[in-house]
Amino acid sequence: MSRRSDTKKARRNKRRAKRDANWVPDSALDGLDERLDDVVSDLEEFDARLTERGWTFDVDHDDDAGVIWYWPPSFAEVDDPDELTTATLVALVEAEGGEIAHVVFVGTDADYQFDLDELFDHLDVIEAYRRGDPLPTFDDA
Repeated sequence: MSRRSDTKKARRNKRRAKRDANWVPDSALDGLDERLDDVVSDLEEFDARLTERGWTFDVDHDDDAGVIWYWPPSFAEVDDPDELTTATLVALVEAEGGEIAHVVFVGTDADYQFDLDELFDHLDVIEAYRRGDPLPTFDDA
């Protein structure tokens, strides 16, 4: 083959590889809108349950990794805000499908994990925590 033919073939293969990398089979698309609607609905309901209690959605957080709510009454000065949270927070991580609620208490880096319904069983204890208090224990966490 000529050099020109090799170059043309390489460009064509590159286009095909890029197209194939972004291609989603029809079987995977079936019901995707419905599943997406369910996820959005669940997230909206979760948000409503938290914000009704006074939690604040963190709009400044880089949401590429997930979403965060914080508990305003728990705000406190911490020695290293880059390492420790300045308020108790609840986070849902996108890589986990938003199925696990991560709770990090103000002034700590300890990560407590709950399933979404279980979180609401423990919110009274979570909201009562203030910096300097002994960390709560959860029998089933």
